[in-house]
Amino acid sequence: MTETEEPGRATPTGHLLAAQTARLEECIRRANAPGNLDGLLAHHILSRRRLSFDWDVNPLAPAWLADNEHRFAHSHGLAVLGYGLAGFSSTAASQSAARKHLTAGLPALMRKNPFQHDGVTFVNDPGQIIGLALAVNSMQDDTPRARTWLAEVLQDPKLRPANILLSLFQEHARRILGTTTAVAVDARSIRDPVEAACIHWLTVSARDVPLTDQDELRRLQSRLLSDILLTDTGQPTAPRAALLLEATAQIVTASIDETLLSRTHVGVLLSRFEAAMRQWRYDGDDLDNPIKWPITSEREIQNILWLMLRPVFDDLVEEETLRRLGHSTYRADFGIPSLALLIEVKYARKAADFKTFEKEIYDDYIGYLAGNSSYRQMTVFIYDESSSVQEHDTTRNALLKLPDITDVIIVSRPSHIPKPKRTPRRRSRNQQADGAPDA
Repeated sequence: MTETEEPGRATPTGHLLAAQTARLEECIRRANAPGNLDGLLAHHILSRRRLSFDWDVNPLAPAWLADNEHRFAHSHGLAVLGYGLAGFSSTAASQSAARKHLTAGLPALMRKNPFQHDGVTFVNDPGQIIGLALAVNSMQDDTPRARTWLAEVLQDPKLRPANILLSLFQEHARRILGTTTAVAVDARSIRDPVEAACIHWLTVSARDVPLTDQDELRRLQSRLLSDILLTDTGQPTAPRAALLLEATAQIVTASIDETLLSRTHVGVLLSRFEAAMRQWRYDGDDLDNPIKWPITSEREIQNILWLMLRPVFDDLVEEETLRRLGHSTYRADFGIPSLALLIEVKYARKAADFKTFEKEIYDDYIGYLAGNSSYRQMTVFIYDESSSVQEHDTTRNALLKLPDITDVIIVSRPSHIPKPKRTPRRRSRNQQADGAPDA
């Protein structure tokens, strides 16, 4: 804490962040009215994020539908109904009325030219194109041709977005429809904070634009937060303000998570495996309906680790496929991209397995981390069915000598879970004739 800071007092950065957040919310509030297209797109972007005011953009109120029937002959009115059906709860009567208007309006819209020479068309309006994508999805059973038509419009070579922001919203509409053109985005070339915020939203929240390089995402977040705090963005429209607000909230939350959660926390959680297994059910046969959860293979251990880690690390990835190295393709048991950490799981059935694991992990260590810029370190978890505790330290110490292995956790089978009974493999006739031992 610096000399100018006091306990319980917000920092200057905190004051600036609060002021910018309040200003952006005010821009959104001005569009917070039933059926307002800008307000509906802002609501779509912010999803379930809590704001300082309650949303009032739902168009599926009976009175609003009755007063605005004249709008449903046009694309903007049909888009409004798409947002209403996809994003809000409403009465069965209101939903029926909205679907009736869409059933009549969508075929009429499909007969019009979506590429007018004056550029005044729904394909050039983010609010309309997203709303219509939601609408045709909602009406798939009633007017299935509408969804195909809109997907074809969004793939048409005549579609030439005037700016990056529009192209990003068009890509989001394609994703809503289940199609994509794999838009290539170089975040480093983006200078407009709103466009950068849209890329961040599509990457982190909507997951439409994959930035697989975590370093690229972090650089984008750092530059974006600086722009939001220090750049005067004027009085943006509600959708533009929503993009900036969503980016701010996501980045601040991610920063807090990175401060509170680290690779060390993964090791701490995994080291509590044995204590947690106290509640693993394997009832005695004296009960009327005994519950038995057997553990017989690595797969069950992976299931348990998922249950332990997923509530804490929401970007946990199972069976993370890594880049090819030479002739080999590698797949780690788990990955946590935000920590650039891989987790390798092993299941030991006998003491001799530990020596085998050391060699396997040495080989995997090179394959996992070489050339995989998204992952830099690895944690090893070994479940020891045989309770060969005399081997644990030797293996742990050997693996920890590798500089990018952060932790090695070795746990033993709980005593209340019996050792699995395995049927020995039958010998072939040749083995029996040669007197070879059973495998």
